Amino acid sequence: MNTSLHSDYKGFSIDLTPRGDYCASFAADIRDGQGHLLHHLGVAGNTETRAVERGRELVEFELAYGRLQ
Repeated sequence: MNTSLHSDYKGFSIDLTPRGDYCASFAADIRDGQGHLLHHLGVAGNTETRAVERGRELVEFELAYGRLQ
């Protein structure tokens, strides 16, 4: 995987790849602390900043609904 950016957030990692699905410039993989893939966002954003923000939003959403531990 050609990762261009890695970000840690609340015990989860957000790894960006510089190719997204459809018209997005970045895809993001959300992984737990053990490195297991939890979510793949094919349309994370057109900038690295927005893609990381979208990954963080997904973590917040999942934590709010208790689906991530």
